Amino acid sequence: MIVGILLLGLAYLAQARTIATISEGASQALQGWDMLHGNILLHGWSLSDVSFWTTELPEYALVEAIKGLNGNTVPIAAAISYFGQVVLAAFLAKGRATGKEGWVRALIAVGIMLAPPLGSATALLMSSPDHTGTHVPLLFIYLVLDRVRPRWWVPILIAVLLAWAQVADTLVMVEGALPIALVCAVRMYRRRGPWRGQVYDASLVIGALVSAVLAKEVLKVVAQAGGFYVRTPIAAFGTPEQIGALFWTKIENVLLVFGANFFGVILGHTAIIAFIHLVGVAMVVWALAFVIRRFYVEDDQILQMFAVAFVVVLAAYVLGTKPDSNEIVGLLPIGAVLAGRALGGKVIKANLVPALAVVFVMCAGLLLYNASRPAQINPNVKVAAWLQQHHLDYGLAGYWNASSVTAETGGNVMVRPVRTFQSQVVAANFETDQTWYDPARHNANFVIWVKHASCGNLCLTKKGLMGAFGPPSKTYLVDGYRVLVYRQNLLNNVQYVSFCGPAWPWVAKGSPSFDLHCSSGSGGA
Repeated sequence: MIVGILLLGLAYLAQARTIATISEGASQALQGWDMLHGNILLHGWSLSDVSFWTTELPEYALVEAIKGLNGNTVPIAAAISYFGQVVLAAFLAKGRATGKEGWVRALIAVGIMLAPPLGSATALLMSSPDHTGTHVPLLFIYLVLDRVRPRWWVPILIAVLLAWAQVADTLVMVEGALPIALVCAVRMYRRRGPWRGQVYDASLVIGALVSAVLAKEVLKVVAQAGGFYVRTPIAAFGTPEQIGALFWTKIENVLLVFGANFFGVILGHTAIIAFIHLVGVAMVVWALAFVIRRFYVEDDQILQMFAVAFVVVLAAYVLGTKPDSNEIVGLLPIGAVLAGRALGGKVIKANLVPALAVVFVMCAGLLLYNASRPAQINPNVKVAAWLQQHHLDYGLAGYWNASSVTAETGGNVMVRPVRTFQSQVVAANFETDQTWYDPARHNANFVIWVKHASCGNLCLTKKGLMGAFGPPSKTYLVDGYRVLVYRQNLLNNVQYVSFCGPAWPWVAKGSPSFDLHCSSGSGGA
């Protein structure tokens, strides 16, 4: 079994390398690098609405301590995160079952998660810490709750672990704190016995609620100590028109998370792979219906909690305004645990083990195929090598190129993300360190410009570059990139600003604000 687990980890590493490192993941790699070099509180950094500070950033720092900062940092960390989810999901699905049922439970969960299809699904689950890695500590919390016998100190431990994870990602409140509190409250109401027999569940309810408050206080303390700034997550219910317009896109994304998205797919091997993963979706739906039908009388609290987490995440997604698939990556491990834990015995009784074994073997074959695919070469590799050869070590670029080049060169070439606004070049307080743009500390003398970037005029425009910097002294064409070299420190003409509001700062259309933390609500996006 140990050999199998090790091979599984190596397979995920190989599959993760089929996705080129983009600046979104590279930004977190740079944050981990800063923490590794003593900036524990990430002084000067402005993050997104998810900090990852207590979970994946230490993981990045650990990978970098062993392997250094390079183009492999992100895929290694991403593979470890996904591998951890699969292993923890297997143990949670198994529960306390032994023998054949224990194995069937675990293998159902593993089979559902085993082989994410290449392309979009792999990019979603193995390219960067975008809620995906959050589910390693979350599953660990549930595993502690499942395996440790009730003791007075368990609710305290669960509260601390929940707070630790929520500091990194508020999604843990929805998938962890809320289900634990709700299920324990239901179990107390169902029993309605003497108070002494309710203390453990009541303590878990209080601990789950306190964890959310504690996490917010930790973030406040970090900010007061001059540490990183993290945006407040924006969550809103959509209007009926918005919900209707996005409904099928969201259904498609749910299928994408499970590797079963067949919409728009031509009949062939891709469709076959999607249909194989549809078996997993069917198992999850079956398990969810089973648990919901007997929710009130269910004795397995983990099943109850996972059912609540699944329903809440799915409902919030369908009724919300965000169509992004990264918001629901938790449905995969949650659904896998649900299916394994609820259906193991039923599958054995229905004599479905041979049929599911065939599906499992096919998924294992798909994983081997995925792992055998060549690693994708980062499109920024050539320009990064060219910059090193020409001793250009500090410059600017659009968001999708900047941090990726920096990570690819191990920090030997530092390229900082900027965007243009009208005839200006500005730096947004989103996944950036304010000190990067201090002309007293750094001398930026080049710009990497992609003429036909997919972000269009919302990133670097010729008008903005010329308006802020004037014409370059030299222009070089490097593998489709234009490197504009100047004889001046470009940072003197870069303003560090904030694009406040719900829009992603790198594509916001509104005017920027000099209120870097958006506290006044100025500068709408």
